Amino acid sequence: MRWLRFFLVIGFWILSNNAVHAVPFKFSMQQMDLPQAIQALAQFLNMNVMISPQVKGNVTLQLQETSAHSAFKLLLAAHNLVAWKEGEAYFVAPTSALLKHHDERHKWKEAEALHEPLLTIIWQIKYAKALDIAHLVQQDGVSLLSARGTLRVDERANIICIQDSASKLRMIRQLLKRVDIPVQQIVIEARIASIDHDYEKELGLSFAVAPTVSSSEPRHQQGQTQRGQYSLASVVLADSERLDVKLSALEKAGHAELISSPSLFSTNQQTASIEAGEEIPYQEVSESGGTAVVFKKAVLSLKVTPQILPGNKVLLQLAINQDRPNNKLIQGVPTISTRQIVTSVLVQSGHTVVLGGIYEANQENVQAGVPYLEQLPLIGALFSERSKRKSRRELLIVVTPKIVANNL
Repeated sequence: MRWLRFFLVIGFWILSNNAVHAVPFKFSMQQMDLPQAIQALAQFLNMNVMISPQVKGNVTLQLQETSAHSAFKLLLAAHNLVAWKEGEAYFVAPTSALLKHHDERHKWKEAEALHEPLLTIIWQIKYAKALDIAHLVQQDGVSLLSARGTLRVDERANIICIQDSASKLRMIRQLLKRVDIPVQQIVIEARIASIDHDYEKELGLSFAVAPTVSSSEPRHQQGQTQRGQYSLASVVLADSERLDVKLSALEKAGHAELISSPSLFSTNQQTASIEAGEEIPYQEVSESGGTAVVFKKAVLSLKVTPQILPGNKVLLQLAINQDRPNNKLIQGVPTISTRQIVTSVLVQSGHTVVLGGIYEANQENVQAGVPYLEQLPLIGALFSERSKRKSRRELLIVVTPKIVANNL
């Protein structure tokens, strides 16, 4: 004869509904009818349940120090059952029944949508491109439109016209409100300077080193700058005013040189760039056998891609190229000495990041002597002196990003 035992051991006689969910109990079930066990736990949890006729079998359960809610979930999981809410009650059935239910519901919604009247909205795009918004609405395989929906774009007026059901239009309208917003702007003040290594400490900078610099250089010749692999260093300053004053003083004394000081405007995640330098002309033989004048750039360029982050922070993607003409020719083509810096740095808006640690060594032939006498044949060398002067300079890149307040 089938027998069952269902015990609940509790520490208090009267518990609120929230306490029933949280307080641990002892559950013991022996060969209890599964629908009855589900009904008993549901009643204890003050839940309305409807149990599918497909739910059959018996259950044996021994749980210690377990909440009623956890026991209910374990009971369903052990018998491959699921419970989903339908109005004020929970429907308990096998997992396959839930999948069938969702499939039928989806088909019902599709059939309902076929009879739903079509409405039209005309949306004036204010801050983005209408074509970009259209691609967002109609991405390949992820279109927000229904099978009956249509979308047209007027690029000249920057307008999109959408026809679809009311439910689809509500969803698309929410998307348009989120994406058609003013783009945040940012101004980037940059200074590129070269300073004598012996006077670097006067700037009061303490660099942290990160290897992010590469260079390309033909064979070194006398009187030219020597370059190789470099270790990029950076420091972040909350106030760059003292740095500007000291750099200006060193420039007046001839120990520093301000190479370039561009100010760039950009928008969030859009690259801004500037370059200054020269183009070197040379002749190139064309396929027809004639010659043509071709120009090769030797410029100092700066590319900045800012990304505005929460907390008024800016992530800067920096790419600095310094190309200089070289006296060496390879098959008639002038060579270019190239240095490139590619790095990323996180900085607060209005703060300044200084990139350094990139050195160049110069060697010059210096001749001094007594005027006129040094030019005498044979004995002129007695009245002159030849020497080599070596110097070491550091390239500094100073960048200050500032987020522009959006008043649109």
